[in-house]
Amino acid sequence: MRQISMHSTMHSRGVTAMSRQEVLDASLRLQVVRARVCDDLLARRPCEAEVFVVRDRFALRDWLEGHCGRAEELTAVTWTRHQTVESFAPSHQYNSELVAAGMRMTSFFDISEGSPTVTDFIVAADDMPYHVAFGPIQLKLLDGERVIVEGPVLEDKRSLMLISGTEAVNAAKQYLHAVRRGAVRAVELRRHYTAGLTPRQHVIAALLGDGCTDEDIAERLTLSVRTVRYEVAKLMEVLEVKTRFAAGVRYAEADTLDRHQIAGTCNAIDRCGGMHAR
Repeated sequence: MRQISMHSTMHSRGVTAMSRQEVLDASLRLQVVRARVCDDLLARRPCEAEVFVVRDRFALRDWLEGHCGRAEELTAVTWTRHQTVESFAPSHQYNSELVAAGMRMTSFFDISEGSPTVTDFIVAADDMPYHVAFGPIQLKLLDGERVIVEGPVLEDKRSLMLISGTEAVNAAKQYLHAVRRGAVRAVELRRHYTAGLTPRQHVIAALLGDGCTDEDIAERLTLSVRTVRYEVAKLMEVLEVKTRFAAGVRYAEADTLDRHQIAGTCNAIDRCGGMHAR
């Protein structure tokens, strides 16, 4: 149904193995700073960091929104691996609200090993400052002054750290600069979509194949039911079928190979010495 070659897309932007190495070098410097702060926390030495132990996803959401919501500028690197449309849609909705409220936001998504349906979702968000890029470390830089990164394991649980201080901020900025140099604006990938379906319609078609109702899809994608029904009608027309069920089946049959290719695209790019992609 559609095929996105991120290898050709990235190389059309002049990205090379040297750019990838630049990101890796910068990430190593950031990891050194992060490890030093983790050691200080574990040894109970004074340090410029706040640690949050992740006990459940709701508490995590509240903690992140509490810090991010107060920022005027947010730059993030996020992996899509382990993400689903259901888990990504609320984050996207919150991002949309922050941007609408005037936040200066730039989000880089590393889509390696991630769901192609989530990639479709990101590409479809043409009103958002979303990019795809190679990003081995997830982080959030708030107002250029505070950094959120993965923390140490505490109480057998994952933790996050909010770090301030010149060393950590400078390391984060160097890493983000390297990531940005190899990034591609997500909407630029739309020209690689074929068969007349928009990125949003790819997401909806995949959910139809999973047996979702219009109401289910609307809830998962934070759309109105009316919008979903319009999109379903359009994709049925493009796929030349007369029922929603047939649309889901036709899409699944025709798109399986392409979607697996996109899911593995970044690994292929690694082998070619190129770049790959919150």
